[in-house]
Amino acid sequence: MKSALICMLQLHKNSGSARTAFENIRYFQSKGYVVHVAAMTMDKEALKAISVIPHKMLPWIKSTGITRRRWYNWQVQKLRKSLKPTITVGHGDIQDQDVVTLHNCVFYASELINNKPLPADHEMALTHGPLLKNQSFRYMIANSKLMKNDTIKRFGVPAEKIQVIYPALDTSVFFPLSKQEKEFQRRRFGFTDKIVVSLITSGNFKKRGLDIFVEALAKLKPETLQKIDVRIIGKDEPGPFRDLIKTKNLDAIVKFQPSLDDIQNFYNAIDLFVLPARIEEFGRVVLEAMGTGLPVITTDKVGGGELLTGDSAEFVIPSHNAPALTQALEKLIGDPALREKLGILNAQLAQGESETLVSLKFDRVFLDK
Repeated sequence: MKSALICMLQLHKNSGSARTAFENIRYFQSKGYVVHVAAMTMDKEALKAISVIPHKMLPWIKSTGITRRRWYNWQVQKLRKSLKPTITVGHGDIQDQDVVTLHNCVFYASELINNKPLPADHEMALTHGPLLKNQSFRYMIANSKLMKNDTIKRFGVPAEKIQVIYPALDTSVFFPLSKQEKEFQRRRFGFTDKIVVSLITSGNFKKRGLDIFVEALAKLKPETLQKIDVRIIGKDEPGPFRDLIKTKNLDAIVKFQPSLDDIQNFYNAIDLFVLPARIEEFGRVVLEAMGTGLPVITTDKVGGGELLTGDSAEFVIPSHNAPALTQALEKLIGDPALREKLGILNAQLAQGESETLVSLKFDRVFLDK
């Protein structure tokens, strides 16, 4: 019987990386594999319920950081020797595997977010650095061309060892609602007839460029500002960003909301999605917004922006560029017909990343002997 071992240090079901791991699980099960999962944090009962065999790695009690990661790696390699799986798939937490799926460009991200190299003693430098230098894997799955290009340039990984496979869109959840259903959701979220512009993220507002967004909003024409409401969704504490919003006299239109369980309904209730990230190696929120039929503004350092083609490509702007964001906002806020046109286009583009089609791309990696 063929078997797959999927390795992730923390398998939190709602995180973006964990969702990719669950895509792996469903893929291998569809191919008749017995699937094992090795993690320190996971819901064992939930995994058993979907016929996955969980292996809970013991935590390192005395320390966190790199000590914990090395302890996890040691346990996984010991498990591999015992299980002898047909294929081992890592997610950036172990040093030796058949296929590694990376979710973050930790070195590039430090440069773009903090304007300095990642410290050599940082736990992710000590994890991803050796992994990419030693290249103890048959293939690497990059979640964007952005990641692939940086990995080739920074670590000399041969291009033929890297496959770009974008995360999949759950088309059963993220799809455009009818106009009547959209109006219902707008009322449900308390929106008026104003144009609702939203930045949606899991957190880390600095990485996602919230300050750049605020600077761009502050430069909008007064008549444009009167037309909009702005909603920021994320679990981060607003802190200094709230002060910046107040300083720019935007506190009347910019509101923070916590993360939502039914985020697909929120997408369908708003008019325009913005992600002006300094870097986002992929950014599932871009694909989700596209899938629900929204026009999208994002940057050239967001992997998900690679999916925006045709007329939508005009709204992939340079990162760290508030004036360019202001210009893009002015254009889309002032042109409802263009917003509708781009929303239809984006929904069509997003269909190309359905899980069924993504599984065909997995074939080229996981079934290549």
